[in-house]
Amino acid sequence: MEFHNSKYKRLGTDARYLYMIFTLKITKSPNNGWVDSDGNMYIIYPDKDLMDV
Repeated sequence: MEFHNSKYKRLGTDARYLYMIFTLKITKSPNNGWVDSDGNMYIIYPDKDLMDV
């Protein structure tokens, strides 16, 4: 993700960082077994960990 992409221009800096973190985490979902029975990937990221970012 490029922070300067016009697609994300309306997002605040914090939202952009959070989006980047979630995007990086979702790429690891299949390896971690974080896929439901319909094939949808999800992430596990405790609130406490997000507060430390």
